[in-house]
Amino acid sequence: MKLWRCLCVLSALALLSALPLAAQQRWLPDVVPFSYPLASPRVTGLVGRYIRTTVSDNEFGPGTEGEAAIGANFPIVLLRGGPRPISLGFGAEVYGRFNLTNPKSALVSDDWTVGFNVKAELGHWRPAFELYHESSHLGDEYRDDFNATRLDWTRELATAWLGYLAGPLTFTGGMTRVLRDQLGLTGWAGALAADFRGGIRRPLGIGLAPVVGVYADAWEDTDWKMSTSARIGVVIPGGSHREFGFGFIGHWGLSTQRQFYQADSEYYGVELRFSL
Repeated sequence: MKLWRCLCVLSALALLSALPLAAQQRWLPDVVPFSYPLASPRVTGLVGRYIRTTVSDNEFGPGTEGEAAIGANFPIVLLRGGPRPISLGFGAEVYGRFNLTNPKSALVSDDWTVGFNVKAELGHWRPAFELYHESSHLGDEYRDDFNATRLDWTRELATAWLGYLAGPLTFTGGMTRVLRDQLGLTGWAGALAADFRGGIRRPLGIGLAPVVGVYADAWEDTDWKMSTSARIGVVIPGGSHREFGFGFIGHWGLSTQRQFYQADSEYYGVELRFSL
């Protein structure tokens, strides 16, 4: 199905949801927005990362790198209210990776994502569906220093997610289908994740909750080679589904930068994250 047809279907869902909802706001509802697993390389929030690469995916080689990322998903319309709400949302993400060993802190690459999502809260189950566009670019300094050529990473994808809540644990599975790809890399992908969110403790009067996440995915286009990411840290919960967190992160497998998708990548580091 072409992207514009999928967008028409999502728009029709919003327009057809015209029946009144008792005691709930239909447009821009105050519901929990769609979000990615805790350790997913794709982020939900404003994130700054300082990492040490032990296996580099680019020509700079092992060293220190920084990543600035922002990703937010905002519920637009409530398709069904009540204790088991279903909402249609809009999301966008951007990631910029910088080499900090380079005296100019050269931009290595930047990745962009924009799309729609439908999320439901059905008791212990959390099904969701994404339809989104991806674009990726090389940094000007990286391209000039290494005479590199940008991959035409322009494509549309659809992902179905299914999460299950078991107390402080959440188990999530995802299945992705590439709908269109300028490099001819159409195919499938799968992901599995496990998250733990502990209860709030108040050392020095500050409410802190421990979080631990493991995320793994594999893509048909890279012969199903598995990549694994991990995150452990603490968060300070706030109002309106917001929180601030500090954590240690690690990644082993293939590059999370789309321009180097076939290259091996291993790193560890720290991150600050503020959920929007």
